[in-house]
Amino acid sequence: MSEKLAVASLSTVKSSPLKVMRVTKNIVGRPVAEVLKLLQFSKLKLAPTIRALVYSAMSNAENNHNMDVDNLYVKEVDVGRAFALRRFAARGRGKSSRILKTFSNIRVILAEKAPEKKQKKTKKGE
Repeated sequence: MSEKLAVASLSTVKSSPLKVMRVTKNIVGRPVAEVLKLLQFSKLKLAPTIRALVYSAMSNAENNHNMDVDNLYVKEVDVGRAFALRRFAARGRGKSSRILKTFSNIRVILAEKAPEKKQKKTKKGE
């Protein structure tokens, strides 16, 4: 049986993919409530943006796919390079060097964990 997925994406975020991955590497596999809490208190510049994206995916799951918000977890976060603005900086002896201002694309995929069934404990003597 295929599991339900909820997706939210954001394109052209003004930050390099490596900086975005610094924020997103710790949230994969965690429950959504814990991820939102982690990102709320993170000091990194991109944390509010990623938090809004996770919240958007959570809303998509609830409203579009009828998934239970309490059982959601972050299945996957895809980070890719969008484009780079090319600028230049003046250097010594009349030379110049290139500066790349990179942008990123981010996609968050949430999945629903199946509720765990409690197993009956049996004693060895019985």
